[in-house]
Amino acid sequence: MLCLSLSLILPILVAVFLASHNQNNRLNLMNMVFGSVETPPPDFGSGQMFDQIAGRYDMINRVLALRMDISWRQQMTGHIQELLRERDENTPSSTSSWKVLDMATGTADVALQLAQDLPPSTTILGLDPSNKMLAVGRQKVSAAGLENRITLQEADARDLSNYSSDTYDAATMSFGIRNVPDPRQIALCEIHRLLKPGGILGILEFSKPDDSHGVLGVLARWFIVHVVPVVGGLLSGAPREYLHLQNSIQDFPAPEEFRKLLQELQCPGYFDMEPVRHLNFGSVQLYIGRAVKPAAAPAKTTNEDEQQPDDRQQDVKKDPVLPPIKSSVGDDS
Repeated sequence: MLCLSLSLILPILVAVFLASHNQNNRLNLMNMVFGSVETPPPDFGSGQMFDQIAGRYDMINRVLALRMDISWRQQMTGHIQELLRERDENTPSSTSSWKVLDMATGTADVALQLAQDLPPSTTILGLDPSNKMLAVGRQKVSAAGLENRITLQEADARDLSNYSSDTYDAATMSFGIRNVPDPRQIALCEIHRLLKPGGILGILEFSKPDDSHGVLGVLARWFIVHVVPVVGGLLSGAPREYLHLQNSIQDFPAPEEFRKLLQELQCPGYFDMEPVRHLNFGSVQLYIGRAVKPAAAPAKTTNEDEQQPDDRQQDVKKDPVLPPIKSSVGDDS
């Protein structure tokens, strides 16, 4: 598969390099290869957009990522499993019958990985706005014989009102949050609401590598910004959709900025975030955090002489029985 990927990509690299110095040249190259390509708007990444590429989505992902996307998902699901087990060890009343929410589930790659990595009693709900992506996902779930553990439903991350609060032990989202229109806090707060107190959040997302990742980071940045739109457009027959991919990566917040957004959410509550994990020479980030929810109000007392707690003590607090999140920083590529 690696040889196939390279044979598809390498003939295009020289042409892309010659056109990669500015946005106008990239658009000219796209127009030369595909005819007239209209620049997609920032909110183009909807369910309808993914309906157009659903049939070839998995194949294109494997080619463009050189199959490394599999290891990225495994790192996320494996770390979530570790944190859930730590939580259960410190909470005697907990069981391993976990419920996991997979947002932007698409063709169910993450949902299937979760089912493989987590205990058999775990159930997974995958949500996505694209009917056709979900149709492909349901075929894969059925082929794996996991219909009793994985349920896929159509939903918009900005409105999860049909789903109950404090229900899920963990939530994942892979390469989907940048397609959610601003303000993204709406979707993030909906996910936060559905998580149990202390529930684990895992997000995988692309970014443009900075110079701190060295020469390989520069190459990864060039590949994402200039090669992916052309190769993705050729393989999918949908160049506008893959031009949106490149544009959405350009417009997405830098890793530390996005981590700060999660850490400073006011839902009420926020996510207690680990340091960002940089994968694939800085082109992919893994964000891991824990849902912190407002402390429950104290029970009323009939003793009028008992001093009432100061209002400041009702501020957001972490559950004291939960272990602290481990710090682990580094390039796991």
